[in-house]
Amino acid sequence: MLKTLAIALFAATAAQAAEPLPPTAYIKPAQLVALPDGRKINLFCLGKGAPTVVLDAGWGSGMSAWSKVQPALAETTRVCAFDRPGMGFSEEGPLPRDAKAIVADERATLKAAKIKGPYVLVGHSMAGLHVRLYASLYPKEVAGAVLVDPSNPHQTRRFAEAAPKSAALNETMFKLTRAYADKVIAGTIKPGDAAFTTCYPAPAKTLPEDVRAVMLARQGEGWRLKMQASEVDSMATTSSTDIDATKRPLGDLPWIVLTATGTGKNPSASPEEQAATVAVWKAMHDEAAALSTRGENRMIESGHSIQWDKPDAVIAAVNEVVATVRATRR
Repeated sequence: MLKTLAIALFAATAAQAAEPLPPTAYIKPAQLVALPDGRKINLFCLGKGAPTVVLDAGWGSGMSAWSKVQPALAETTRVCAFDRPGMGFSEEGPLPRDAKAIVADERATLKAAKIKGPYVLVGHSMAGLHVRLYASLYPKEVAGAVLVDPSNPHQTRRFAEAAPKSAALNETMFKLTRAYADKVIAGTIKPGDAAFTTCYPAPAKTLPEDVRAVMLARQGEGWRLKMQASEVDSMATTSSTDIDATKRPLGDLPWIVLTATGTGKNPSASPEEQAATVAVWKAMHDEAAALSTRGENRMIESGHSIQWDKPDAVIAAVNEVVATVRATRR
């Protein structure tokens, strides 16, 4: 009881969000880590202490997605964010960019940077798949995890069964992503063209000009778009089947799932389909939480990017897992 109270008290007092990192912190490489095959992955670490927290952003996002979370976590322990190939300043990776390939890159990066595990893994959206696969493949290297409104194995099929019209709209968007990646590589459409802007809107004008310039330049690099399209294509295929094939009970691993109440509430969908999507989303997250006997699914009043809308909720969950890991090591 005293240990549980101490963990809860630690998490509560450590959940105050520190000053977010400014956008300009992400317009140059932090640490380019060379992998055995010569590719370089961008890694950004702050803080000291163990266990090390590793942050993996959702689809279409790099490490800047954690700008409101990483500084606060660094007051408690070491926390490292990385850019997957196709994002930030990491170099191109071989296709397909499925969960297995991404986990291999993540693991190789941590080893090459001499960052010792076991780690507390944190994954948002699509990166939830990477956390699940990593924990199944390398259980001794994972001390705990927080899944932030995570994607789930076979979610495309399950959404299509529950809300076919909404699922069809999402698939149309992903088809555009695939097609435009090829057209950008071929040079038939360019940033600034109306067709390009439909799929890849320009960065917000409220951002500093040097940040916008970097983001616009990245949008024009077709290989990045190809990497991102491959991640989407792999979700319903190898990423899901690999998780199925390696699925295993996680024992009492500290394991928290955060579910955004706003996910699935697409105003263009009917109320019935919105309700069905929300129900399926929660059910999948309940299933993810049940992988560990210590697993918990927490509902957060937020949009999909909880780390942006409600950073304190993410900070509190991660610090709670860190505190639990430390308590069990004593």
